[in-house]
Amino acid sequence: MSRTERDNWQDPDEIARRVQDGTLTRRNLLKLFGVSAASVAFTSAATGTAGAEGVRYDYVVVGAGSAGCTLAARLLADSRASVLLIEAGGSNDLPEVRDFTKAGSLTAPGSRLIWPFQSEPQPALLNQPQSFVCGKLGGGSSSVNGMVWVRGNPADYDHWAAQGATGWNYANVRSSLDALTGPIKPSSELTRRNLLSQATVNAAVDVGYAYNPDYNGATQFGVGYTQLNVVNQIRQDAFTTFLTPYLTDPRLTIMTDAEVARLTFDSRKAVTGVVIKAGDRQFTVRAECEVVLSTGTINTPRLLQLSGVGAARDLAPLGIPVVADLPGVGANLHDHLISVTLKKLRVPEPESHLTAMDVNVFTGRGRVPGTPAYEFQVYYTRDGYPPYPGNSMSVGVMNLHPTSRGHVKLRSADPAVPPIIQPNFLQTAEDLDTQVEGYRLAMELINSRGLRDWVTDEGSLPGPGFDTREKLIEAVRTYSQADFHAVGTCRMGTDANAVVDPQLRVRGITGLRLASAAIMPSVTSGNTNAPSMMIGDRCGRLILGRS
Repeated sequence: MSRTERDNWQDPDEIARRVQDGTLTRRNLLKLFGVSAASVAFTSAATGTAGAEGVRYDYVVVGAGSAGCTLAARLLADSRASVLLIEAGGSNDLPEVRDFTKAGSLTAPGSRLIWPFQSEPQPALLNQPQSFVCGKLGGGSSSVNGMVWVRGNPADYDHWAAQGATGWNYANVRSSLDALTGPIKPSSELTRRNLLSQATVNAAVDVGYAYNPDYNGATQFGVGYTQLNVVNQIRQDAFTTFLTPYLTDPRLTIMTDAEVARLTFDSRKAVTGVVIKAGDRQFTVRAECEVVLSTGTINTPRLLQLSGVGAARDLAPLGIPVVADLPGVGANLHDHLISVTLKKLRVPEPESHLTAMDVNVFTGRGRVPGTPAYEFQVYYTRDGYPPYPGNSMSVGVMNLHPTSRGHVKLRSADPAVPPIIQPNFLQTAEDLDTQVEGYRLAMELINSRGLRDWVTDEGSLPGPGFDTREKLIEAVRTYSQADFHAVGTCRMGTDANAVVDPQLRVRGITGLRLASAAIMPSVTSGNTNAPSMMIGDRCGRLILGRS
């Protein structure tokens, strides 16, 4: 490449665009600038602790996931600070990650790209444990998820503020939400072109749902084509989207394949840094200003508890010295439960049908005034997965505002031992009633007149005769699963059980903030990836005093 051509690459927006649309890989970007991957990231296979131990950074961000990437990008964009971004997994610059059609395989059992967390068996769901896997690579869960883009209802954020998250009302968080949809360009182009998708939207309109061309726009209610953070069939994950312009910036250091074992403190309960395990080595890095944990809903309370921050009654029996007795750490766990009804297609869909989650419906009157009660996600399944057969369509329904609450607790002081994850699905009578009513509506849609030419009753789930309350409850217990929208385990607020204040600072400790879905007081009305990215961006603004 000539000097003139290379000079044209100095525009960070152009760099980001080319990487996002798939015409340039990040690996080739670094080669273009004569920079090796090892020079912008320490890895467990690189130079050991040399150059890492003893180095101080202004900010140490743990977790290069949805929130961690937007946080790091905001710090780099709006300050002169140095940032160390630590990721337990490896790079997401992989063909199977960039190709959004491979999403289903990325979270399969045995995948090296996930934390393979499982819940305790759930009595309300036939004693089946539920999957709480999350991404373990650059981009975190935004690199392995289904790419459905839902900003959240404005009333969700106003409700956060009413619960004590002062300053997190919609008017205040909107700037961070808007900042996402510039680099990320959510679109329904791929989902609206499928004939099955079009038939489903028309069928829903016939049933009585209003057509909504943009559920992230003026109103969330109605039926519309699913918006995906995908461009040219390439995944727009948080790492690629927000950090590409900074990959050759000397202020950013990315450390991959490095698990944080615990936080370090001084005598005044101020966090000074983190202890890192990389392969068979262990070393410490220090933060001049602050450490921010962006480690998600499961790993955030786990890491805090391993560091002595949590309920003293739970830590003491494990022999963990208590630094701060915060009973709220690990509490308030909740997730959307999705209940699925399915029918086989009469004719297989053409190969041009690339998407899986094609249509969204938001309906009902939610517990939070102004929000919907339900989200329906309409799926097309080509290959199938137990117990769901291939060549089928399904309607999954979520109660958007569950009242059941669970917890995350350490099982052992050994960081290698997975924590106890107890979501307590359908623990309250309200949740069961709401889920059953939503399931009835989902069955009404999939059985509607407008879909009769597309699906057959043969092999449907549930089978015939599920038209009484007792049978609907049986179906909900049999065909429901966690929907990977877990939040709340380090709740933001001002009461005694809140873990972080509205500035995202951990109570009773200095030099430590949290930024992930763990801080949500309550789950938003829909998929949680966009709100998680918003939290990271807003955390950066709060740190810099620019919220």
